[in-house]
Amino acid sequence: MFKLQKMIRLVVFGFMLLSQSALAQISIDTSFSGSNIVFEQLSGDTVYFKPDLRDTEGDWFYWYFRAVSNKPKTWYFKSTQPNAMTGLGAVFSTDGGKEWQWIPRVNHHSEDLFSFTFTEHDQAIRFALAPPYTEANFADFIKTYENDNRLKASVLCTSNKGREVEKLLISQFDNKPKSKLLIVARAHACEMMSSYVLEGIISSLLGSAPEMKLLLEQSEIQIIPFIDKDGEENGDQGKTRLPRDHNRDYNGESIYATTKTLRETVPKWVENHPWVGIDLHNPWVKGEGNEWAYIVGNSDKKIEKAQRKFAEILIAESRGSIPLKMDNLFLAYGTSWNTGNNYSKGWSFSRWAASFADKGMKMSTTLEFPYALAYGKQITPDKARAFGEDFIFALAKFMEEHVH
Repeated sequence: MFKLQKMIRLVVFGFMLLSQSALAQISIDTSFSGSNIVFEQLSGDTVYFKPDLRDTEGDWFYWYFRAVSNKPKTWYFKSTQPNAMTGLGAVFSTDGGKEWQWIPRVNHHSEDLFSFTFTEHDQAIRFALAPPYTEANFADFIKTYENDNRLKASVLCTSNKGREVEKLLISQFDNKPKSKLLIVARAHACEMMSSYVLEGIISSLLGSAPEMKLLLEQSEIQIIPFIDKDGEENGDQGKTRLPRDHNRDYNGESIYATTKTLRETVPKWVENHPWVGIDLHNPWVKGEGNEWAYIVGNSDKKIEKAQRKFAEILIAESRGSIPLKMDNLFLAYGTSWNTGNNYSKGWSFSRWAASFADKGMKMSTTLEFPYALAYGKQITPDKARAFGEDFIFALAKFMEEHVH
């Protein structure tokens, strides 16, 4: 009799485990700004997914989604497309995308598979390739400075899909500027780490450092935070977009409102002032050549010379935000991917800006900032912001020495 009762208890206990497992559910959501995923299937405790490559020629790697587990449980997430995670894997957010953390390495089981343990009932967690950045992030950030008289916020244009494209002017507006500085970002919608770099730039410009005070006395600075505003909000890749990449839309007839408006308005804004143009980007997702910050060399030798001087200043002025090495900081034109073939489908921002080299353009450059690692050191939004601070301090010194 005792043995029979023990068997009954074991059978009931086993059924309860099976019942609990059967009741465990997870939902996948992409109904918010910047989200991107193709959900393929749920098999056991594993969610299979891949990046949505809509309007993209070839492969790219951006993805971002929310998962809700109805009960505490460890779930596994498997990308069916290779190279969809960084050298650190993926990130997660527990507060709706305001703060992000890298998933611990112990929970990355392969290059394409990670797990996460939900600890509460109906817990919502966001997962992404790297810390996403949308219009809402920028609005929260810039609100801090809305009463600063050194900042004028307006609209560059209305995007192709009807969104307002932000434009900032920063200067000591009582002074007549000696130079102009144009900074743009997010020509490729997925390149979110450049937005954190831009935050560092803006917060420094509107800080109290003497170097920034001098820069604003001498320069008027125009900043466009989102070149591909529609793509950033829709969660597109943006890179190699069809029918045309935003960063190949600077010659011929521009098909995007942002690039078209820049081409029309910047020459008038610059007038006869010397000026500098900066385009902020992120490289390929990981691996050799993609896990350090670098400047993309221009084909114009005069511009290239200025770029090299700036790279030297950036190394000298760096306060250790991320590791920098001079050997890798400048990618000369004609080397690696930086060849004429890469620009066969149209001019980039840097190529277009360099076309004004005989009309006051002193330096045009693209900065590539990594998604996750810099020489093996972890990148976070705060470290990206710190690098942005280093970058603008170095740029201020370059402009003082070579532009004004």
